[in-house]
Amino acid sequence: FNALLKTLEEPPTHSIFILATTEAHKVPLTIISRCQRFDFRRISAEECVTKLSELSHAEGVDIGANSLNLIARESLGSLRDAENLLERALISYGKSINEDDIRDMLGLGGDQQVLELVGYIVDKSVKNGLRLINQISDDGIEPRQLRTSIIKYLRDVMLVKIGAVDQVDCSDSIKEAIESFASNTSIKDLVSILKLF
Repeated sequence: FNALLKTLEEPPTHSIFILATTEAHKVPLTIISRCQRFDFRRISAEECVTKLSELSHAEGVDIGANSLNLIARESLGSLRDAENLLERALISYGKSINEDDIRDMLGLGGDQQVLELVGYIVDKSVKNGLRLINQISDDGIEPRQLRTSIIKYLRDVMLVKIGAVDQVDCSDSIKEAIESFASNTSIKDLVSILKLF
């Protein structure tokens, strides 16, 4: 960054520099102050699924909507990350990809296990929660990915609790479980739990 300072202060008239990052907080203020900043928003899961579907069709990949939804959800609104995940799945599993393949590739457990664990967390059932965490760990699920999934579901519980049900993007059966969790907890407890995770 220090090497760029002089160039950014007095750029050649024929040059335009475009600096792109997903970690703007790591760029020093001395650089930011010499730039025009444009923040791009993340795309919706629906837009991501549409684009992934187009790419899959163009490449002749047989992949279901649930698998594409899972990729979109895991990419957190970054189309680049979603396309990379789709490419990894294509390389790993060939032209026919199912939801279990995606879960295996991402190191995810089934939604039921994560939902069950979120239920134990909300109910403050330490014994059952630890038992399930050990079981999930024995199944080879990546702990960081498990934490990410838990946080997503806890966020959904919070959204339901505050009345923003339309912001929750999941199947009806999962939404029912989330609504049940929301009715059994408080916003204060949810905030504390989310901070801990």
